This record gives sequence, C-alpha cells and structure tokens, in this order.
Amino acid sequence: MNLPLLLGVSLFTSAGLRAQVVVAADGSGQFKTVQQAVDAAPAHSRSRLVIHIKPGAYQERVTVPPEKTFLTLEGEDPRTTVITAGVHAGMPGPNGRPLITFGTPTVFIQANDFTAENLTFENSAGAQGQALAFTIMSDRGVFRNCRFLGYQDTLLAQAGRQYFDHCYIEGAVDFIFGGSAAWFEGCEIHVKATGYITAPNTPKDQRYGYVFSHSKITSEPNVQTYLSRPWRPYGYTVYLGTEMSEAVRPVGWNNWNDPNREKTARYGEYQSSGPGGETTARGHWAHLLTDAEARELTVESVLGGIDGWNPKTGTVRSAVVVSKEPSAAKAAIARDSVWIATTAGRDAAGGLRLAYSADGYKWTETSHALPFPAVGQKQMLDPRLVQGPDGTFHLVWATGLKGDKGFGYASSKDLVQWSEQKYVEVMAKQDALDLAAPNLFYDEVSRRFVVTWASTISRNFIQSFQEEVEDNPRIWYTTTRDFEVFSEAELLFDPNYSVRDGAILEDRGRYVLIHNDNTRPMSNLRVSASSTPFGPWGPSSDAFTDKFTGSPAAIQSGRDWWIYYTNGQAGSIGLVKTRDFRSFQDGSAQMSFPEGRRPISVLKAPRSVLGLLAK
Repeated sequence: MNLPLLLGVSLFTSAGLRAQVVVAADGSGQFKTVQQAVDAAPAHSRSRLVIHIKPGAYQERVTVPPEKTFLTLEGEDPRTTVITAGVHAGMPGPNGRPLITFGTPTVFIQANDFTAENLTFENSAGAQGQALAFTIMSDRGVFRNCRFLGYQDTLLAQAGRQYFDHCYIEGAVDFIFGGSAAWFEGCEIHVKATGYITAPNTPKDQRYGYVFSHSKITSEPNVQTYLSRPWRPYGYTVYLGTEMSEAVRPVGWNNWNDPNREKTARYGEYQSSGPGGETTARGHWAHLLTDAEARELTVESVLGGIDGWNPKTGTVRSAVVVSKEPSAAKAAIARDSVWIATTAGRDAAGGLRLAYSADGYKWTETSHALPFPAVGQKQMLDPRLVQGPDGTFHLVWATGLKGDKGFGYASSKDLVQWSEQKYVEVMAKQDALDLAAPNLFYDEVSRRFVVTWASTISRNFIQSFQEEVEDNPRIWYTTTRDFEVFSEAELLFDPNYSVRDGAILEDRGRYVLIHNDNTRPMSNLRVSASSTPFGPWGPSSDAFTDKFTGSPAAIQSGRDWWIYYTNGQAGSIGLVKTRDFRSFQDGSAQMSFPEGRRPISVLKAPRSVLGLLAK
C-alpha cells in the first residue's frame, strides 16, 4: 500500500525544504511544458516543490493529479506567463463523445495543498458555451496575483477550500461557480458581457461558500450583471466591503427562475459601495449583514475547517496522518466471542458467506452459505449485517440489477435459519438510476435502524462536478423499527462530490460517517462527523487510504476502531486503526483473509454461532 500522507523520498526535495525546477518553452529549463514538470514531481510529498514557469504562452492543458501534493506553479508576471487552451463544451472528447462542461478546463487541480502565483490561466474559446479556464476539486488551494480569463464558466471552485489573494477573474456567465468554501481577498471581478458573476452550488450542510472581501467589480461598457444566481438551492455568496460598478443590476440577485430558491439561498452583502453597491432595490430575500454578522466572517472562520488551516501561512493545526503499525496488537475480543464478517467475491450468486476471527487479523471462512436464488432471481451483492438490541441479526444487500430501486432483506436469530428474503423498494418515489452499497446502523438514541445506500439521480437532479451523469451517487437513508414500515427516503450526505459506501459509526457521543470518495481522481476513503446519525455532516477529512479503495467495514476494539477495506485495483484487503479519525495506523501487513474474498461488514457474535454454522 502506498500511504497517501507519509513523508517519502523526493526526487527534488528533502523534508521541510522548498525546491525549484524550471519550465521554459525555449529549452533553458529542466522541462519545456508545465505538464512534464508536474508528471515528474514526487507523489504524496509533504515538502513543497516550486515549479517556476518562465514567461511565455504555454499552449497546453494541465492536470495536477491527487498524488502530486504540495506543488506550487510560479510565474514571474501574470501578464507574461500564460497557460492557455481553447476547449469548450460540445467539442469531440477523447472518447469520441461531445465534451460536457466539466471536461473543458485548461488547468485541473485534483491535489491538496496546491499554490499558484503570478500566472494567467486562460480558456480562449470565447462565447461558445461552457469553457473552463480553471477547475479545482481539492483542499487548501492558494492563489496569489493570478488571472483567470474566460467567458462562460471561467473558474470552477467546486470542492474543498481555496484562498484567492489579489487575483483578477473575468467572464460573463456564471464565471465563478461551484461548491467550494472560497475566500476572495482584494480581487478584481471583471464582467465582460451581460450575465451572472457567481453560480454557487454549495451543499446544504456546508456552512460557507464564496466570500468576497474588499474586492472590486469592474465591467465592460453597457453590460448588466447579477451578483449571483443559485445553481443549487442552498448556494452561498457574500460580498464584504466590495466596490461595485454600474454593471451590477439594482436588484442584485437572481433566483434562477425558481422562487423556492429565495427561501434557501444564502446571499448577503455588507457595506457595498460604488454605483452598483446601492442596496435599496435589492431582492427581499438577500440579506444585509449586521456589523456583528460581518465580524464573524473571517478567513479563519470560513476556511479553518476541521484541521485549522491557515491559508496565509500554509499551516494546519491537525493533519490526517497514516503510519505503519509497529507490531500486531490482538483485538480485544472476549473468550466467548468472535468477530464475524460477511464476505463477497467473484461468485456473487453463491449466497451469503461468513468468515470469523479471534484476533482481528487471521480470518477463516465458514462453509455455510445462505442459499439462492434470492428474491425474484436477483443477485446478492455486498451483504451487510448488524445485530439488533434483541439479538436478532439483520441483513441487507444490493440486488445488482440496473434500474433497481430497492435492496434485499432477511433476518436470523442464529445466522443459520433465516427469514424469508424480501425486496424493499425504498426509492420508488425518486427518479433514481440505481441503488448500490446498502448498509445498516442501529441508533440507540432513537431506537431505529438506519439503512443507508448510494443512488444516482437521473436528469442531473444533483448538479455537481459530474464525470458521467449515470455514475454520480450520493448517500441516502431510510429508518425503520421493524423492517416492515420504512420512512420516506431522504438525502443523508452530499459533500458536492460523487460518494458511496457510507458506514455510520457511533464514537463516544458523536457520529462518524466513513465514505468512499467516488470521483475518478480520488476513489479513496474519508470521514465526516455529526452530532446525529442523520446529519448535518461536517466537512470531510483528507483521505486516509490510497486510491482505488472502498467498501469500509468497521468495528470497535477497546478504544480503537478497526477499519477494513478493499483495494479494488490490487484485489487486496487493507486494515487501518484509529482512535480519533485523524491519526491512523496501517495494519495491512498482518492481515490474512480467505483468498478471493473480501470483508463487507464486521460485527461481534457469540462463539456458539460457529458450532451452529459447522453443522
């Protein structure tokens, strides 16, 4: 396993030092293109590498992938150092199909702790539809004295947190858009044609979105613009002490032709000035901040997050750290108990398989299987098991059929004799394309079972960064006391990126949601926390597993949580342990699991069940 956040050997740096490489189109540097320098940078570094780009117009598209952490792209002057391309939506893509909006950026940042200084990022396509100059889908990004040039959808700040310091951003339609928490300090926002400045799709549970502080809105002659329109209902944009040109319409804000969004959008101003800063004609639903409310909006409050990030210094107070477990520590399992794991393998139609362990490391598969066919000849995929307060075992699973809107269910007192299997269609009222990865959690506070799953909603219902509309799931849930009557399906977790494999844990009075970041650049495990199992959920942590990992199965041993997972690419089983979900120890080297199988859920069971399973 290549751990995502460990110090490693660097081609360019040693720990704690900054190093520099040079890009020059004329061959006077180590690299002729920016992408070549990015590709050569070390993976998962904790030391900053500065890629200095000499003046010139670099006609290329650049991607900084997730593993290229702590990179800085540095120019000498943003007017003379330009990364540019002219790609727009509708052009043929690599797969022969027309590009969608999110396939057009000139520069795409997927790695955490990225910095850019004294550079221009340009999409030269002009007024030909969506044409992104810059996309960032990562955390702790810093931009100083940079220019972002485009027309429609210039800058997509979609996920994570970003700090824009004295930057210049120009466009016409929705040219600053997405779901990040982003602070714009002393920036110039230039409106090229009639349209909208921001189009936030801030998730409901996310406290902050876009904040413009002591910035300036300028414009071309004879254009009109709205300050924002909410791409999604809870879009967040606030202007603090911003000077506005006459291009800003007196009404200021637009509801995207949906009056209901006036009830949910989080829009505000404080001490706007200039010809467009007059607020008497503003929409009644946009908020004029009080002095006290404005004082609460600071770089620290908006961008501090769960790790205490300071964008001005680049430091964090508490980072996710994964280290190797020094030696195997046997799980705290009572003599009369074992850990039971539901397993899966290539033979999805083979029924429910169980494995057991007395130490948490060495696992042995039982010979027992829940017979098939299952409900309506459907498959059994990823069966997950939980024990209720009365000792009954409850099992849910995905059916694996395209278009299914439900999950399979059965119960047992002893893991041998099972109830009749049934199919529970929980997404019948939703325009869902599928239902995958169902999971179970028993909430002792409300005395209800919580069933979670991942579903993609068709017709772009959840607008977000979408690689493919058909694979853009979020976590949903229903509750039940008896598995006969279920509550209406509700959205549980929407971090503004594709997510699946949600597993709720109760950890010393708080609730933790382990989940798979399902976006193609990431595909790893992260955590979020809440005071209830139903949210609202706080910001997601950095990943604590490597790429291509998912299907978390967690169980508590003493004060430690043991989290098993699967690396889908390598076909291997991993294990990490944690007490605080910030520091993790990797125990994968000690793991022994039945060949060709993988753990799906883990729970404690009486040792007596092994005797029953052996009969």
